[in-house]
Amino acid sequence: MAFGSTESHQNALNLLVKAAAYSADCPNGFLIGSVEANWSLLASYGGEPPLPFDTSIEWWLKSNLTDRQPIIINDALGQSLPIYFHQLRSLGHKFVVGVAIWGEEEEIIGVLLLSSPWSQQRLSTAQVYALQTHAALIGQTLQLQAGLYLPKQKTFLERLRLLESVVVNAKDAILITEAEPIDQPRPRIVYCNPAFLTTTGYTLSEVIGQTPRILQCDDTSRATLDLIRKALSSWQPIEVELINTRRDGSQFWVELSIVPVANEKGWFTHWVSVQRDITERKKSEHLALQGLADREEKVALESRLKERERIEEELSYAAYHDDLTALHNRAYLMALLSDLLNNSGQEQAPDATVLFLDLDRFKFVNDSLGHGAGDILLEVVARRLENCIREEDILARVGGDEFAILLMGGNQSSLAIELAQRVVDQLSLPIVIEGHDIFTSCSIGIVTADMTHTSPEDLLRDADIAMYAAKKQGRGRWAVFDVSMREAAINALVMQNALKQALVNNEFSIAYQPIYSIFTGEISGVEALVRWHHPVLGQVPSDRFIAVAEDIGVIHELGHWVMQKGCAELQRWKTEFPKLKLHLNVNVSGVELNRPGYLNQIKEILAQSGINARDLQVEITESIFLYQPDKIAQVLESIRELGVRIALDDFGTGYSALGYIDRYPIDAIKIDQSFVSRMMTFQRSDAIVRSILSLGRALDIDITAEGVETQPQLQRLREMECPFVQGYLLSYPVKAEEILPLLKLTMT
Repeated sequence: MAFGSTESHQNALNLLVKAAAYSADCPNGFLIGSVEANWSLLASYGGEPPLPFDTSIEWWLKSNLTDRQPIIINDALGQSLPIYFHQLRSLGHKFVVGVAIWGEEEEIIGVLLLSSPWSQQRLSTAQVYALQTHAALIGQTLQLQAGLYLPKQKTFLERLRLLESVVVNAKDAILITEAEPIDQPRPRIVYCNPAFLTTTGYTLSEVIGQTPRILQCDDTSRATLDLIRKALSSWQPIEVELINTRRDGSQFWVELSIVPVANEKGWFTHWVSVQRDITERKKSEHLALQGLADREEKVALESRLKERERIEEELSYAAYHDDLTALHNRAYLMALLSDLLNNSGQEQAPDATVLFLDLDRFKFVNDSLGHGAGDILLEVVARRLENCIREEDILARVGGDEFAILLMGGNQSSLAIELAQRVVDQLSLPIVIEGHDIFTSCSIGIVTADMTHTSPEDLLRDADIAMYAAKKQGRGRWAVFDVSMREAAINALVMQNALKQALVNNEFSIAYQPIYSIFTGEISGVEALVRWHHPVLGQVPSDRFIAVAEDIGVIHELGHWVMQKGCAELQRWKTEFPKLKLHLNVNVSGVELNRPGYLNQIKEILAQSGINARDLQVEITESIFLYQPDKIAQVLESIRELGVRIALDDFGTGYSALGYIDRYPIDAIKIDQSFVSRMMTFQRSDAIVRSILSLGRALDIDITAEGVETQPQLQRLREMECPFVQGYLLSYPVKAEEILPLLKLTMT
């Protein structure tokens, strides 16, 4: 018998298909079937099906959708799909689910097909039950239309019966609630299946008429409940996980899925809520997460331990190595020496020999080329030193430009000397830095441990003392320590301490040695010579304390005091003898010239004393040009621009005297006394003096011969027409008050 296809019946089927599609969250649905004849399209939602049906599709669906459960139609059915479903996929229907429509005689009278463009879509448990419910409603409607099912009054209770027929034997806990109201007092429970009562511990009378809120507890997520309320308000299916509570207060996790169910008029009448107990799964997940967290914590702990080991190794390396050269550092050397000394015993000296190296002129490289060039120099030196030592020797950088080599074992003294010479030879080779050939050298002190060395500091102290003894011999030298060096070092320390107090205690004085004009016999100038009389040490020679004063910085105060006092005395003498042409010679070291503000110091002294700048003559030696010659030249030129004259002292004793006269602003030359003393005996010395005088006349440079001690020397210089002379024959250095009688004597 064919269906009666009145408009109201067709609308009912369309609305049921729409409700079913909505509950499955699918945008398309169509119903095919028939009670008696071949199947055809009975209803649809979302548009007509894109492809026509044939009998092969009917046969395939009846053969495969034999269960009352919704079936997702794909290759998982165990056989190849008909071409029809492949064509559906190609047209955008990626997800297709089919639900069999059963008649009263337990035969399939149709199939509800729902489709979606999302291929990975799945059905929640509640959606499955909702589709089963809608399929039952559709089956009842089809049979009513065909006249095979006696129509009954479609009451509320009848629809519940249909729902119950779907869920009564389900293993999942199922609630059916009214569709409304969503807000307070919330939808009432109208049905629960036996599995729900078993799971929760409630009785049927305790559940019917209540709301699902009876299952909530303080630990139920408020955010999850808000999601459920939002979905129900828009009649949307939803699936969540949350904590529920049983009648006895015990908690359990559920996977909750909720879908709306509509009637044949398209009205949503109920919510089907399916709760699946997932407590064991949650426990397993928790244990898995805890295990994962434990493993991650273990990995993190192992990582931290490895990182700590790495950091400890780096710190250990950094503690005993030099960053720049990667050599051992002072701390490592001191620790090693300490172990050697402690393990040697009280009656035996440790088998240890130390070579202490200090680079010569390292400060010159830093000052002229910059600290970057200095670092490069130190790295190159480190590599060359590594090439000099044996594998068992210890090389360390113990300071800025200081290195130490430790030789362990007995009878190392001779090997130490060979090593020192090898190092000196290696460091004498040029090093190219920024296009410049840098010639460096080192001074080396060698000490072998004995019973007097009780600490690493003792050993390095004596090695340092020997190094300074080598440095006094000149560049590129080595020296082996002996006890006399230690005594000399102690004396030097005493000298340093005494020098620091000498200015405060007014222990310095000035002696003035006259400079005579060889033609007139008058005193043309005086040289200011500093004298130091210590209350304990007595009269200390200048060649002993000037170098020390330069090392400790006292030379700046001392030089200022000498120039200031000498200029004041000169002004007093010139006031008393206004017609006398008199100048003052003051010795100045390279250390003073390199100090910032030295030019201003001269200006202040000239202003305070009132003397003419031309009456002051600064005496320098060739050694000042060995360090920063360009800077020294600028300072000298600035001094000369004030009117102060520049004299080159000890001329002829250096290596480049003529070059200095050519390059630098020199006004006067003082012939070294060694030439004056030898010219009477050696013809070559006589020729040198004559050449210097000839050079002076050619360059219009004043010449003074120093160290005149005999009458024949004076006579020879007079014959050579040397302009000025100075020496013990003419006058010893005298005090300031003794100059006046000499000036009077030369005026008569």
